[in-house]
Amino acid sequence: MQASGLLKDTIILDVPKEAGQFDTVLVRRGTDKLKEISAAWAAYGAQQSDAGVVLPLMVLQVPNAPDHNDIGKALDTIFTHWQDLPEDAVAHVFGEHSTQTFGRHSVPYISPERVQDSSWVRVLIAKDAISTGWDCPRAEVMVSFRPARDKTHITQLLGRMVRTPLARRIPGNDRLNSVDCLLPFFDEASVKDVAKALMSGGDGGEELPGRRVLINPVELKPNPHIPEGVWDKLLSLPSQTLPKRNARPIKRLTSLAHELAVDGLLADAGKLAHAEMHKILNGIRVRYKAEIEAARTSVMTVEGKSIKADLKGGAMTFDDFLEEADYAVIEDAYRRAGRVISPDLATTYSAYLARHESDPGDMETALMEAHVSIAALGLVPQVRETLEADAEKLANQWLNRFRVEIKNLSDERQDIYRQIREMSANPMEVDLARPTSWIQATTIREANGAETPLPTFEKHLLCDERGLFPEDFNSWEGEVVRAELGRIGMVAWYRNPSRASQDSLGIIYDDGGEPKIVRPDFVFFVQQSDGTFTADIVDPHGIQFGDAIPKLKGLAQYAERFGRHYRRIDAVAKIGDAFRVLDLKESKTRTAVFTAASIRTLYEGADASDYLINQSRS
Repeated sequence: MQASGLLKDTIILDVPKEAGQFDTVLVRRGTDKLKEISAAWAAYGAQQSDAGVVLPLMVLQVPNAPDHNDIGKALDTIFTHWQDLPEDAVAHVFGEHSTQTFGRHSVPYISPERVQDSSWVRVLIAKDAISTGWDCPRAEVMVSFRPARDKTHITQLLGRMVRTPLARRIPGNDRLNSVDCLLPFFDEASVKDVAKALMSGGDGGEELPGRRVLINPVELKPNPHIPEGVWDKLLSLPSQTLPKRNARPIKRLTSLAHELAVDGLLADAGKLAHAEMHKILNGIRVRYKAEIEAARTSVMTVEGKSIKADLKGGAMTFDDFLEEADYAVIEDAYRRAGRVISPDLATTYSAYLARHESDPGDMETALMEAHVSIAALGLVPQVRETLEADAEKLANQWLNRFRVEIKNLSDERQDIYRQIREMSANPMEVDLARPTSWIQATTIREANGAETPLPTFEKHLLCDERGLFPEDFNSWEGEVVRAELGRIGMVAWYRNPSRASQDSLGIIYDDGGEPKIVRPDFVFFVQQSDGTFTADIVDPHGIQFGDAIPKLKGLAQYAERFGRHYRRIDAVAKIGDAFRVLDLKESKTRTAVFTAASIRTLYEGADASDYLINQSRS
């Protein structure tokens, strides 16, 4: 569910950096966040005609025996700070199913299951986890008045606020893929337990793929000083997705045909897809005529053995028998063949055969003959692999043919085509999404509890209000970034996200027969003499990991196939105190990578060269 985009990727925990009474301050901050996320959803809804209206709400979580006057003060803060919020925008879900008075505010009860669809509720007052099975995707902000010892109550309620409002990930937008939790009575030490529980979904299991829990982060927006040509270059770079283990190419083709027809991109796409599959099946029947005839005989007859036991003499004889198959046997074989070539295709191909290869005056007999033919097809192994290969090929042709038209659709419609593209049995190229909002940590917490600000860098595609990008590089990754930024013509760079998001450049590699994704660390952008922009992949490549060679080979294969999109594709490693680089745009270097048994030997050998850290090279 996390990987599919049904759950939010990022959980932001805001806590005070010092001891004290900060409930009013963080309620005000929570109100700001609610206003910001409301404006962000409104802007997104206006941009996407079919996105629907998302009206976020704030959950005020209070202790089991709350002070009503304290809740009233929190509501006063909210209404003072957001004067456009209607007075009747507040409800509660307390066990007392009646109107409650909080300070000067009279707040009605609402049943938990009605909250999601009651758009008038923008502030919800709750105690524990509200109720079993409750969730509210539009709950985007929570301010908890629970003390630090109530970590379980906080994680349970927050865990029910992580479903995405539109049941999909918003491409390139961390803000709309996140939920905020403000904890006035926590310190950063105790909030670590909350973060740990949320990273595993609260059940103590392994960390959820793609989920981040960040404490007091900053939001990064597109850098206004980056030329538009750089963004265009980023979005033109080919990315790849993992193939599906249980891919069903025929279903993928028919799903694609349906969506193309819905969007008016290809009229009668379903009929066209089946017509193409009929042609392929006709060719298969010619190509495997002998095998299909043998299978047809098998369908039409039932073979068996008759055992005769002589009880007196103790002898036993076996006699073969052969019977003509009846209607039930033929239909059972036909249905099994339908599971091979898909039931829908079996139905339309039956009609096709009945019309074209039998006496149209006796349609019942014609359909029976067609069912026998299809049942025979299902018994020939080569039929499935040939049909699926051609279905995959046709689907990919259509996806490429309508690529530009699909990119002009709304995010919701594009997401459907992205899912269809990723249903492939083979690695597929996918378009990168333009990032519009990232949520980034700004400090490192040391072992002794002290905090150290992260190093910041200029010229990143996304930045804070000062134009800077904070990042926790290991020591030599930071050296690589500084070296690259000192090169002549370097105008921008991109810290490729390590998570599986649509704004992350992915490259397929083979790890012992299992396809996996490597995400190179950095893409740098250079302005050329003619004013256009090109890209460099620079991947600091640690040699100490067991998958270092498979990843390097995957990067080399990518360079071989897509090298024309880049000026450089460099894999950098630190060997002792020296930095060495493999230029994967060079065919000789790629050959060495493909045949390498030792990654250290590869970097120490003649196929690598010195990577100049302290001086720039053009």
